[in-house]
Amino acid sequence: MTGGRFGFSILVLCAGNIGRSPLAEVMLRSALASALGWTEAEMQSRGVVVTSAGTDAPEGHAASDRGLAFAAQRGLDLSLHRAHPLTRQELVDADLVLCMDLQQVTAVAAMYAGAMDKTELMAGEGVEIPDPHHRSDAFFLDIAESIESAVQERLPDLVARVESQVNDGGDPGRIELT
Repeated sequence: MTGGRFGFSILVLCAGNIGRSPLAEVMLRSALASALGWTEAEMQSRGVVVTSAGTDAPEGHAASDRGLAFAAQRGLDLSLHRAHPLTRQELVDADLVLCMDLQQVTAVAAMYAGAMDKTELMAGEGVEIPDPHHRSDAFFLDIAESIESAVQERLPDLVARVESQVNDGGDPGRIELT
């Protein structure tokens, strides 16, 4: 993480923090831990964290029922997730900020322009993942699958970024600042 702390922090943003970003958060955390050969608890103990927030999130709301179901079908648990609004400190602390669409990129710029050099669209440059809120179940499924694909496409780069933080001494439990 930046700010003199060890590890690597990924912050995933959407509007309400009840659909896209929490789903991406649990998918990224699980896939990254698996790719690194760590449990999620080991990943966290090494300071590698994945969190989410919303640029217009209602404090305390649970993940959407559709998100809960989609995650559960993949063996992931969103039941403890509670939405919260994005804070400037989260942007300061994050090493990478992944946004679902350009509205979140604009919100990041307005809240903390210093985060723009570490802010990217989740699905890649110029590719937005639209908000499925108040849309059909079929549309939600398409969006959830788009998030799943984006996670898999990003995974090799994220693994390399995390591994680049590991000491040359070979101890995978020690993370070094870059």
